[in-house]
Amino acid sequence: MLSAVATPLIVAGTYFAALNRTPPYRTPDVLAYGVVTLAGAALALWRTRPGAVFALTLLCGAFMLARGHPPGPVLFAPLLSLFTVVLRYGLRFGAAATGIAGAALLAAHLMSASGGEVNPLAAAPAWFAAALTPFGVAAATLLERRRRAAEAEAETERRIARAQQERLAIAREIHDVLGHSLSVISMRAGIALHVAERRPDQAIEALSAIREISKKALDELRVTLDVIKDRREESHLDRIRELVESLGATGQPVELTVSGDPSRVSAATGHAVHRIVQEALTNVMRHAKGATATVRLDYGPDQVAVCVIDDGTAVPGRPGNGIIGMRERARALRGRFSCGPEPGGGFAVRAWLPTDATARGVRTDSDED
Repeated sequence: MLSAVATPLIVAGTYFAALNRTPPYRTPDVLAYGVVTLAGAALALWRTRPGAVFALTLLCGAFMLARGHPPGPVLFAPLLSLFTVVLRYGLRFGAAATGIAGAALLAAHLMSASGGEVNPLAAAPAWFAAALTPFGVAAATLLERRRRAAEAEAETERRIARAQQERLAIAREIHDVLGHSLSVISMRAGIALHVAERRPDQAIEALSAIREISKKALDELRVTLDVIKDRREESHLDRIRELVESLGATGQPVELTVSGDPSRVSAATGHAVHRIVQEALTNVMRHAKGATATVRLDYGPDQVAVCVIDDGTAVPGRPGNGIIGMRERARALRGRFSCGPEPGGGFAVRAWLPTDATARGVRTDSDED
């Protein structure tokens, strides 16, 4: 595409540049037009073969200058190729290519018929400045890319560190829950075995304590496992899909639409999204039974947009605990919440929550239901 546009422009530019006779330039002939056409056609490979294109276009530009032709658009081809060379091969190679380009163009200019009257010290800055321009732009672009890559790598390392810290925290939780409980159970079981024949009442008391401790340990372990599920990638979306399927099995029509990437959603935000959708659909079943509900989840780079709309005809009353709870969940994450009747009928619940709640300094533990 670039070659198809550049070739006729270079040829036309060379023709019009030759019309200027101050200083007197050599009129382009068939060979000159063939060389500029070759330079323009070579740009078709400027992304895939930047080194070869740079060498060829620089040779074409220097050839035109050495023959006394005007310094027309053909010189833009090696400069554009030089930009790609710096991006592809780095600053050190690009600096060498810049020096070669400046020296080649200066030498070609001095070899021309009009170049013999030019002071090399006066011409050198102009040609080297022309070569340094694409080098400077490419260097700035390359450094910016490296900076972004370094930031991305640092962010990846921070995520890995956070994940490791979460795993250690979960391991500590499980250790504390099971370690303490199993130790007490083992002790109580030993007492029960020791007094089983002589004091059956104490054995029964120990067994009752074991049962109670086991129940508490299971409850605490269940809470810990819930935290693990809430921190698992996309688990909230899986639960929402299960919720929609379960409601559909009861005869409540629900449509689910998901857009964007949910993988960047933090545990706190995912938990809130699930609970808001759950409560909104519960309200649909209570107040607009039989109405079709639509759930829309839009995962953006900075926020998650949640929308639950039904086409029922129920008249909304005073906000109940469900509405208040959804609003508080959104407020806890520093998000926004709104609800109310739709102009065309039905009721809508909308919430906008930050994608990463931890970035806003909010609590990331799951709310109690």
